[in-house]
Amino acid sequence: MAQKKYDSKTTNWQRISIWVIAIVMGLGTLLTFFVMVFAGQNSDVDPNTIAAKKQQEAYEKYLQSDEYKAYMKQQEEAKAKLRPLDGFADKVTAFNASDITELTVETLTEGTGATVKENDTISANYTGWLPDGTIFDSTKSEGSDASSVSFTLSTSKIIEGWVKGLVGKRAGGVYLLSVPSDLGYGAAGSGDTIPANTPLRFIVQVVDITNQ
Repeated sequence: MAQKKYDSKTTNWQRISIWVIAIVMGLGTLLTFFVMVFAGQNSDVDPNTIAAKKQQEAYEKYLQSDEYKAYMKQQEEAKAKLRPLDGFADKVTAFNASDITELTVETLTEGTGATVKENDTISANYTGWLPDGTIFDSTKSEGSDASSVSFTLSTSKIIEGWVKGLVGKRAGGVYLLSVPSDLGYGAAGSGDTIPANTPLRFIVQVVDITNQ
């Protein structure tokens, strides 16, 4: 039998094919490695971070909702109806914020009831306003009588300026409190209502001490 001749062309093609297969397999292995690394990195993400992100996204979505817009409209309408306590409208005027550097308390009406102590629960009417004269809160609204609220005279419940300003005063009295920012809402402010580092003024009527 005659011996088969050596075909160099066929052998070279086989070699090229082997190299191509090796390269493809190498790339596949490398790609698999990167996929595993990426998956491992994702598995290390803090679940709390993911939850916080989802909460933020939900909150931002809520801010764009009709429900939130209706709520804000209701709040603006209610704010527009806020009025000073009866008999003290002339006191609710604009003031120079830079003048309020410490807590001052002016007695507008002398009280004749029991003396207020820290941690007492009191019933009060009040009006609070910003330096430009804008009322941001009041127990008196347009077309209705003042509706008193009850609270504990403690810094864990209300601003420090109220605690320091009302302790030692007597039930039945009406007091004008000028409150510097550090005894009010400070650098944090309060939502969209009270800007950061804003001094405030309040007229507070101590109706009664309800825990006595």
